[in-house]
Parts: sequence; C-alpha cells; structure tokens
Amino acid sequence: MRIAAAVALLLLASCKVSEPPAISVEDPWARATVPGQAGSAAYFTIFNSGGADKLIAVSATGANASLHSTSMTGGVMRMRPLQSLDIPADSTVALDPGGIHIMLSNLRQPLSAGDTIRLQLKFEKSGERPVDAAVRPGEMPESQM
Repeated sequence: MRIAAAVALLLLASCKVSEPPAISVEDPWARATVPGQAGSAAYFTIFNSGGADKLIAVSATGANASLHSTSMTGGVMRMRPLQSLDIPADSTVALDPGGIHIMLSNLRQPLSAGDTIRLQLKFEKSGERPVDAAVRPGEMPESQM
C-alpha cells in the first residue's frame, strides 16, 4: 500500500499543471487612410506572462478584418492570410508594418488621424478582447501593409 501511495505521489508531482495565459494588448494603432483608400492595417503588441494561447479570430467595427503576414521571398513581397497566431507562454508577439498585421478592408468610412477603430480579438483560451486602436497619420505603401 505504501508503494502504491508513493508511486501515486510521484505521478502527481511529475504532472505539470498547465498555467493559464495572461494576455495584455499594448499600443494598438491603425494607419490613417488617404482619399479613395478602402483599406488599411492595424498593429499592436501582445504580452503573455502566462501559459500559451492562440489568436484565432479578429474583427473590426466599420471594416472587414483578417490576420495577415507579410514576407519577402526572392525579392518579392508576399502577403498571406493567417488562420491563427500562436502566442507562446511567457512571450511578446509584435504585429508591425511589414510583418504580421490585421488587414482592414472595405472600410465603411475613411480613417482619420485622431480617430479610433474598435478591434475585437478572439483568443483560444483567453476569450474575446475589445481593443481601441488609435488612428495615426501617415501614408503607407502597399508593400508595408
């Protein structure tokens, strides 16, 4: 009986309990549009001081939103949709111009500097997070969206 109890304790001690994610979103922003422009992009930094999580969906008020990555291969810039974005445990994941970003398309109204656009981020474990992205001035070449 003592051996069985000792084995049970060892098994319990060796089981690592998965730590929940601890997600925060910092510095959300989107590029202002120029006349006639129906799309833009939004960026932010995700800090996770807990266990792993995954960004699985995005939406925006007043626009279609999707997660994209930009890469350079053989001198050609490529933009591809992402189904999700892994947020490893104890990590920082940056969405930046020329990299991973939220593509905003079919804007229902122009984005002007000083405005905000509401983003809804859905994480696999942390659930939904509303984020207000400040609209910043500046034209952005298509190659950096």
